[in-house]
Amino acid sequence: MSRPPDLPRAVCDPERLAALEDYAVLDTLPERGFDDVVRLASRLCDAPVALVSLVAGDRQWFKARTGFPWPQTDLDRSVCAHALAQPDSLLVIPDLSQDPRTRANPLVTAAPGIRFYAGAPLRTAEGQVLGTLCVIDYVPRPDGLSETEAGDLRALARQLMSQLELRRAVADREAALRAARATEERYRLAARATNDAIWDWDFAADHVLWNEALEAAYGHVLDTVAPTGAWWIDHIHPDDRARIDASIHAVIDGAGTAWSDEYRFRRADGSYARVFDRGSVIRDETGRAMRMIGAMFDLSERERAEAARRDSERRLDLERSLLESVFRQAPVGISVVGREPGGPNLVNARGEEILGHAVGERTLARYESYGAVHADGRPYAPDDYPSLRALRDGTVVTGEAMRYRNAATGLRLLEISSAPVRDEDGAIQAAVTVFLDVTEQRRAEAQLRRLALVAEQSSDFIAIADAEGRIAYVNPAGRTLVGLADEAAARAMRLTDFFPPDDLPFAETTILPAIREGGAYGGSWSGDFRLRNLATGATVPVRYNLFALRGPGDAFEGFAAVSHDISARKAAEAQQEILNRELSHRLKNTLAMVQAIAMQTLRNAADPMAAREALAARLIALGKAHDLLLTGEGESADLRAVLDGALAIHDDGRPGRFRLSGPPVPCGSRAALSLALMAHELATNAVKYGALRAPDGHVTLAWRIDGSDILALRWQEHGGPRVTPPARRGFGSRLIERGLAGTVDGEVATHYPPEGVVCTLKAPLAELMRGE
Repeated sequence: MSRPPDLPRAVCDPERLAALEDYAVLDTLPERGFDDVVRLASRLCDAPVALVSLVAGDRQWFKARTGFPWPQTDLDRSVCAHALAQPDSLLVIPDLSQDPRTRANPLVTAAPGIRFYAGAPLRTAEGQVLGTLCVIDYVPRPDGLSETEAGDLRALARQLMSQLELRRAVADREAALRAARATEERYRLAARATNDAIWDWDFAADHVLWNEALEAAYGHVLDTVAPTGAWWIDHIHPDDRARIDASIHAVIDGAGTAWSDEYRFRRADGSYARVFDRGSVIRDETGRAMRMIGAMFDLSERERAEAARRDSERRLDLERSLLESVFRQAPVGISVVGREPGGPNLVNARGEEILGHAVGERTLARYESYGAVHADGRPYAPDDYPSLRALRDGTVVTGEAMRYRNAATGLRLLEISSAPVRDEDGAIQAAVTVFLDVTEQRRAEAQLRRLALVAEQSSDFIAIADAEGRIAYVNPAGRTLVGLADEAAARAMRLTDFFPPDDLPFAETTILPAIREGGAYGGSWSGDFRLRNLATGATVPVRYNLFALRGPGDAFEGFAAVSHDISARKAAEAQQEILNRELSHRLKNTLAMVQAIAMQTLRNAADPMAAREALAARLIALGKAHDLLLTGEGESADLRAVLDGALAIHDDGRPGRFRLSGPPVPCGSRAALSLALMAHELATNAVKYGALRAPDGHVTLAWRIDGSDILALRWQEHGGPRVTPPARRGFGSRLIERGLAGTVDGEVATHYPPEGVVCTLKAPLAELMRGE
């Protein structure tokens, strides 16, 4: 904030501001001594406001205040700033609204509307004014302050300066004490941290003070050590004692300041340590030796360190030899290229074998002759080889694919890794490059990927287990077949977990030993077997093939299983059996029907020729229905037409034998066949045992659409003999229920009330209209 132009220059005087800064009082917490002064000034001058105002370069801040709401104000609101222009006298303004210096001051023109001001300067011994002790009133005082009031205000200002001086002196002393304590702490920590036994010998008192290293390095507990020079001399080896006593006193008694010597010092356990001791003499202004401070270094530690260094060098030499041996004999190619002309430039034997040549000269020309290309076919620029990038930029290359033509073995696929070697300063000195010939490995991996793809895409169960039968892999189709959620679930299983419990004894005693031991099965077994679905518990018929996985030396390493789901084949065989039985059943029913038709026709016929023609027509109709029932080749037809066709051969000419009613419903070929079979079977039973057996019997066959998607059909017999439920269900009854349920997803129920058989069907229209 810039200084308002009407304020005195003293406000921004650098020396004054530096003096204010030196007191370190701005923005400090309230202090009782200052608060007491403003309260006393307010009472002595009978003024509602009293302030200790310190004028900084951008504001005035109040160290203490009474009757004033703000802790500080901008300089354009400051009246105290004008007191800086008269450092030797009290500034009194009877009416602030009339004085040209203050009449525009916002504190005068607006709230709180101050009118009277009197301020005593806070002046340092050097004459710099830091601010004022001032009193303020809200009404003008034409007479200003009385002489007593003015004197009291000046006295209080002097007291404030004494407070500030005392405050600064206390702060300076605390800072000095902190610095002294810090210095002492640093010395103490340094003495504690060093391995040297530091001593301080006061000659006048013959008092020697040792640091903790005397105990740490030599075992002497400080509390038990006599703090005298005699104790120290007494612990020097007898053969060295006189020499050391003479040499140290020669320096003390002379004019020198530095002493050093080597001797043997007795440890607490009685052994002696070789030490190097050195000290500095402190003399007074007359040159008299007052004290001596020194440090005792254990040379045995240095000797041990030297021995350790020699041992380290021996190990380093051994490691270097080992590295050289590894470099020469490593099964991977290794090259080392130095940055400087005198640096290393070599490649190991395997590297020369992979490349088909040695490293060659240290020039870019040798890289131009290599002719390597990137994996995407781009030729390598001479300075783009991994080793040169590592040397030039410090690039670390890992597993970079490179195609390289070996003159003897042809095009090879290499993997290159290169890294810089840096010295202690981080400067690159060399590059080490490792290269692998992965041509055969990549071919094998490609073959494995193709085999894995075959296994993953196969619809057969494919599994691999280790020699103990623990599962290592099951393909997706296999996991679905046996009810496993994922690969992790598969790897938690054993091969035998997939067999149903009833089949497990045969598997454990015959199949698995045949694989492990070879024998009559030659290490493999195949045949129809069963697996179980672990999620549902259902068994799945499979064509099971199990063979051994063998490693080097024909050692048995595990099992491989390939199994084909033969559920469809087994279902087809079962269906064929049903069809064969159905054919037999149909043939018997047809022959019975032929006999019944012939008897009914001949019984009611008066003319033999007419009877013969009627019989022939009915037998032809029966043959057509039989073709439909056996082949199922009929195309989509209306439900009524399907039922009429199936029932026509059972109509003996009497009116109203079959009474059909219902809306048009299209039927697919599969549904038509099933419904024809049902109608035929029901009609056959009605002719044999039911309503059609009686001359006046009849059948109602009605259907409707429930909602918008369900067909409901009802067959009911009337006027036949009294019905009794059958003792057992014949093949025909089972065929009605199972055939319709499996074909049109329908629900079939047959009831046997005394007045006549009732058969009901409910089936989705979508299934009814579906074709083959």
